[in-house]
Amino acid sequence: MNSYKSLKKYPVLFSLLFCLGLPTVIAQNKPRDNQSQQAPQSNQKPQAHPKPLFKPREPKVQDRRPPSEVMLEKKRWTIVRKFFQNMATRFNYYFHARVKLDRVVKTASRSGQDNYNVLLPFYPASLQNQGYSKAELDSVIEKTNMAIQLHDPRGKWIDDCFLLMGRAYFYEGDFENANKTFQYINLAFAPRKKSEYKTVIGANENDQISIANREKTKGFLSRFRHKSARNDAFLWRAKTLLELKEYDEVQALLNILQADPNFPHRLDGGLAEVRAYSNYMQGRYAETIDPLQVAIDKSHDKVAKARMSFILGQLYVMQHRNDSAMDQFRHVIRLKPDPMMDFQARLQIAKMNATTDGGLAQSQSALRHMLKKERFSHFRDAILYTMGTLEYPKDPEAALNYMQQSLKVSSDNIVQRTLTYKGIADIYYDQRKYLEAKKYYDSTAGVMTPDFADAAIVNTRKEVLTEVAAKVAVIQREDSLRRLAVMPESDRNILLAKMAATIRTAAAEKKKKDAMQRSNSYDNPAFGFNNADNSYGPKEEKGDWYFYNQSSKASGYSEFKRRWGNRQATDNWRRSQSGVVNQANSNAPIQVETAAAEAPGANVPPDSLTGEVLAKGLPLTPEKLAASVKLSEDAWFELGKLYHDKLENFPLAIETYDSLLLQYPNHPRKPEVLYSLYIWNGKLNRTAEAERYKTLVLNQYGNTNFADIIRSGGLKDVDAAKKKQISQAYDSAYTAFMSGDVAGALARKRAADTAFGVNFLQPKFDLLEAMIVVKNDTLSATDSLQLSRKAVTAVMNKYASDPAIKAQAQALLDALDHRAELVNYLAQLQIRKDEGGGVMVDENISMRYPWQNPQPVLVDRLNTAKTPLDSSKIAANVKGAPTAPIATVQPPKPVTPYKLSADNPYFVVLAFNRVSKDLMDEGLNQFTRYNAAKHASEKIEVGSFVLTPNDIMLIFRIFPNEDKALTYFDEIREEAAVSIIPRIRPTEYTFFVISRDNFILLNSTKDISGYRKFFVDNYVTQ
Repeated sequence: MNSYKSLKKYPVLFSLLFCLGLPTVIAQNKPRDNQSQQAPQSNQKPQAHPKPLFKPREPKVQDRRPPSEVMLEKKRWTIVRKFFQNMATRFNYYFHARVKLDRVVKTASRSGQDNYNVLLPFYPASLQNQGYSKAELDSVIEKTNMAIQLHDPRGKWIDDCFLLMGRAYFYEGDFENANKTFQYINLAFAPRKKSEYKTVIGANENDQISIANREKTKGFLSRFRHKSARNDAFLWRAKTLLELKEYDEVQALLNILQADPNFPHRLDGGLAEVRAYSNYMQGRYAETIDPLQVAIDKSHDKVAKARMSFILGQLYVMQHRNDSAMDQFRHVIRLKPDPMMDFQARLQIAKMNATTDGGLAQSQSALRHMLKKERFSHFRDAILYTMGTLEYPKDPEAALNYMQQSLKVSSDNIVQRTLTYKGIADIYYDQRKYLEAKKYYDSTAGVMTPDFADAAIVNTRKEVLTEVAAKVAVIQREDSLRRLAVMPESDRNILLAKMAATIRTAAAEKKKKDAMQRSNSYDNPAFGFNNADNSYGPKEEKGDWYFYNQSSKASGYSEFKRRWGNRQATDNWRRSQSGVVNQANSNAPIQVETAAAEAPGANVPPDSLTGEVLAKGLPLTPEKLAASVKLSEDAWFELGKLYHDKLENFPLAIETYDSLLLQYPNHPRKPEVLYSLYIWNGKLNRTAEAERYKTLVLNQYGNTNFADIIRSGGLKDVDAAKKKQISQAYDSAYTAFMSGDVAGALARKRAADTAFGVNFLQPKFDLLEAMIVVKNDTLSATDSLQLSRKAVTAVMNKYASDPAIKAQAQALLDALDHRAELVNYLAQLQIRKDEGGGVMVDENISMRYPWQNPQPVLVDRLNTAKTPLDSSKIAANVKGAPTAPIATVQPPKPVTPYKLSADNPYFVVLAFNRVSKDLMDEGLNQFTRYNAAKHASEKIEVGSFVLTPNDIMLIFRIFPNEDKALTYFDEIREEAAVSIIPRIRPTEYTFFVISRDNFILLNSTKDISGYRKFFVDNYVTQ
């Protein structure tokens, strides 16, 4: 109590403690007797607690907004605030992010290895392929993001931070985020008045559309003013869209910027560069030259200018403008680029000089002079390779000598090593030394990078030549074995004994040599065991083993990659990659010793070989001799096909088949061989030879389909209209057959024979006629089915070389041979309805025939089969009545109320029929180029549209009326097959015109066949 009174002497302290709740504590500490004294006073009012002097502090709600949003609420944007915000954004974040991004780009540009023998990529090696740059680019994105979140959005460096972020996404290969970032800059930083609530992109100024920001260019200080990053973002967005293959959108954007009166002149070079890059990516090299020249003239980047100048020189070479090309390469040298580009420019000049009279000797002399200079010591492999290319094809031996010297030069340039391997392989390939060529193509594939320009050619020839080498090896081995087999027995035994002795001696010498190498390996100074200073072996630090030492492992890996390229981690990698540097001359014919040792039955250790063992693998019996001949016949036949179909070497294919007929005049596929020789000689304009083989086919094998083809002139290149008519005739006959009109199908087939003779669909027509005969024969009273078997067998024999027709005929013949089983099997199938009302069969529809699957799982229907069907019970739905088969009812076709409308916009549609996606994309690009060249003023847009997964089309839009759409329809229908999409057959697409309202109906009903009928009925007049 005393303490309570004493506190009241100090009012300020008392008030503070009262707010903290101490009065309650004091009250609780009062004596209890005082409480007991006051208890009887019931009439006394309870004493009220005094009110606190200060309001208790409420808990503060945490503001989770980023600082940039909080700063934006401050309406005062003073000069001082502008100064500090811009300075902090620029020098604390933007500057460091920009320096890091520039360093990453320059590092990637220096580290890339380009193939200067083909068109250079427009830009250096893409950063997304450089693993080390990912973390650096993420750091740039993080720094710019922090600058945007921590500073006032009204600062003038915020848009620059967004631009850096978009560029980092672009270099990472994240084109979607890059596109969104550049698009955001376009929308968020577009100029607008303070009175405008929304930003409107684009304005009309003097009848010109303007989307760019106007920049102040007057006065001396204008060059030091900050420039808006929005105009730069337009060009970067165009680059991003090019990587996304959005060529139409890029073209539209560049056209708008070109005509924009507000687009700054400082970016004219960048605009020309992007336009040149767009044409370059699309392969429009002639259209690339003019904008590329503008970009070079206006560029301030010395490295980029040198690269673009080199590309321009290459384009001039493609256009056969050698004087302009040499000027550009000399301009590259004057720019003093990196040593590799300087060297390659000099090589290009030497190559062009070699094409002039007396220029070859001058160029070779200049290259020899370069070999002696120290500054070109790192490029000696490329100089020797170039000297070899200049010598070929005039002196192939000299060319091979130069290229072999190039391989011996120690270099870490994998691209040049790849080119040298391929150059040697190409020379051997042209000389028909396919076994040697295969080895060098194998080596090329082992060292080339995935982006090598000729990777597809190398892989194809590698695979094909592997097959060629296998066929040639079979032919040589079997010929050698048969030569041994036909020798007198005494002579053969003596020869085999000598061969076995030679093989045993060679094996013993090899074994002895290997043992000596193993015994001397411990004294080899390269391993460093007996070498005190270990000067020859790998340097080991702190006594660590070689493979535990990271620096030694890294140096060894680099040396291996430099010498051998990107080898896969596989066993026996030297043999699997067929290294060619240490290969002996394996193009020589297989010797009889090797053939006998590799023959079946001779799989014994070399040191145990005897003459008797070798004799076991020889074709000494008639059966083995026939098998050996069969192997050789098949190998010769397949070899000719490989030369013609995959290597496209017609003379060698003809030579192979001539040799085949000379050695095996009774070849089982002789009609096809003679027909192939007739066709191949005709392609080479050897008229006399072609007529000779034609006569042989007609006189000796007149009953084969090859003779029919020659007599009727079928299977030749006919015009698209005739092919369409033949296809329509076959479709009509086949549809009639499937609908049950057998007589109509036969009549249509015979009408086609009369109208077109033997044609490219003749195998299908003949198979259809056999099916008609089978249908009629099975419906007749006889069960012999002789006519059916005869018709199907005739088709099989006539088209024995057509696997598809032969397989279908064989399946039909199997069905005839097992007719009773098939009828019984189908009679036992029960068709019933499932709970949803749909038709359900007790077995999958894609079932096998009973003779292919002898014991199918069937439901027991014995009682059902014996009980006759009572139609009255079925009609009354009596329980227990046997179930009758339920026929499948096809749903009615949707009604499509298409209408003619004159006041509607129109589209022209190209509908594909089972065309690959690559050809569709090619067609889209070709039509885009065609419209840009022929209809630039009309601005016809082309886009792909997926109606159903099987119905994909190109839409040409938009035409104001029907007449203009039909005019364009008639034009491209004639031009498509000739010049626009010649790689797609006319039977694989159709054109039609459709109004906008009808297109909406078509999209909802998916009834494309219904609209085609509507189009034919209302538009097609001929």
